[in-house]
Amino acid sequence: MYFPYLRARQFELIALRELVLEKVLQNKIIPVLEPVKESFSNLNLAHKVFQENNFKPFLIVNPLEGEFSGDTELFLDYLKNLENCHYLPSFHYKDNFDYIISKIKEYHLSECLIICFDNFTDENNLKQLYDNTNVTKIMLLDPNKNRNLDRKLKGYNKFYIRLDDIFEKQQKNADFLEIQAHKFSEEHLYYKAENYNGFSDFTILPKEFIEGGMLPRAVVIHLTYINAASNNEIWIRHFTSESNDTNSNVQGKFAEAAQKAIQFCETNGFRNSAIDELKNYLNEARYPGLGTIKKISIKNHLLIISKFLDSI
Repeated sequence: MYFPYLRARQFELIALRELVLEKVLQNKIIPVLEPVKESFSNLNLAHKVFQENNFKPFLIVNPLEGEFSGDTELFLDYLKNLENCHYLPSFHYKDNFDYIISKIKEYHLSECLIICFDNFTDENNLKQLYDNTNVTKIMLLDPNKNRNLDRKLKGYNKFYIRLDDIFEKQQKNADFLEIQAHKFSEEHLYYKAENYNGFSDFTILPKEFIEGGMLPRAVVIHLTYINAASNNEIWIRHFTSESNDTNSNVQGKFAEAAQKAIQFCETNGFRNSAIDELKNYLNEARYPGLGTIKKISIKNHLLIISKFLDSI
């Protein structure tokens, strides 16, 4: 199973809403959402779709990033007050055992996911969390960098997920112009053989949280795909505009990048709803905005993994 780690921003949630309505994520892909906005409007819109389609992603109640990060009760109260809540609770563990245990008890939580980045030292209390019956899933970032803990986690009777930070961020978008297609991930091929129950990454986004941004000099469309010629690894190409001297004519830059992407997809027979949407914008000479471009890339990534998981 695949557990993409996404920030619960507008276009990430729109991508999930659309995919849930397409019914391509059920039982194979369960997103883990980190809310980085204090406003609940986009979460509410997504939740309505999740309710209607019986889809249950995880929502991190103590986010590390964003407008209301930390060990608070804001998102716990949000879940508590949702009618027929379809968000499952998730906690970041950062040597905050007392907070997590007390909130599990106070809010009568179950089916909890515990996420471990690299900001903790107390493995004894972590073990006590794993022993709690209301904790059913564990996620560890970069397990190869913490092999002792990784081995211990594989010995517990819990659903264990490896999380990898694999998107290679560049200093500026124009730098992607010189990067050739390359391997992105192979965890979908080996996670079961290596005794993980699931795998996770930050999709086509970096682990680093970036709020907003300036108008770019270059437009990049990041598309992943299954490379049949390379043992079905997931590869990525960064389709980048050419006229990158200034930040003017973003629509023209989008057309340059989209033309490259669509030509590549048609040549290789790649097609799904995300690629079709990109092609429509290109054919209609419409620039959809950077948020929609990101949404298309996320959708494509989830669709190609969903299709692969369906095939095995």
